[in-house]
Amino acid sequence: MCCIAVWMPSVARAGLIAGSLLQFTGNAQFSTTAIAWGCNQPGDSVCVVPPANSGDFAVAASTGSFAQYNGGFGQIKNINAAGQPPNALFSLPNFISFDLNNDITIELTFIPLGTDPPSSTCAGLSSCTPQNSLLVTPNDPTGRSAFNLDADSTGTKLTFGIAGIAHQLGGATANISGTYTAEFVGMNPQQALAAIQGGSDSVYPATLTLPGSPTTAPEPTSLILSGIGLAGLVLVRRRVRRS
Repeated sequence: MCCIAVWMPSVARAGLIAGSLLQFTGNAQFSTTAIAWGCNQPGDSVCVVPPANSGDFAVAASTGSFAQYNGGFGQIKNINAAGQPPNALFSLPNFISFDLNNDITIELTFIPLGTDPPSSTCAGLSSCTPQNSLLVTPNDPTGRSAFNLDADSTGTKLTFGIAGIAHQLGGATANISGTYTAEFVGMNPQQALAAIQGGSDSVYPATLTLPGSPTTAPEPTSLILSGIGLAGLVLVRRRVRRS
């Protein structure tokens, strides 16, 4: 029995790798209280007809656990302030999934508030976090949005952060955090805010990372091997006692 345990081939998958980067691009329609992702990536056979409350993206230049998805596509669920309010814990399972396989999915759990000077109009500001009464909650009493609007050499850059949990098939998990960026070319922050309030559509890149050490879960193969090994030890002990 012990020999069987040693020579049985293992089919356990590689665990989540700390420091892995997921980098992808897509389109999104930004508004004051919601983000609707576009379903328009050329070559994606899954998001041909826009599914309810989700869109797609293209993966490239990813590393570690996410390198397997380079050159492929994934699906992403829409966000709205009613179900996923900024500055409050929540759970949006399968926020991100991949067409290639379901080895890794990402659960969205937190969206931090923007950190620029708050303003309802962003008038005269080169950096601004928009405020809106529709966003007022006990966790966000001044109605700050998740967006930072910062003037740059080509217009205004919109950024917002997210945090969540990467889940691997088999039970391993790891915290994940990242940033989305979109550029409003030729606009100052006040004009960019007006575009957002009007439901502007923009191309974005996003970078998510696994910063910490993942929590591993025993793979089924490992559990089987452990069980066989223990059974072998029990049989050996019994034989020794009988002799």
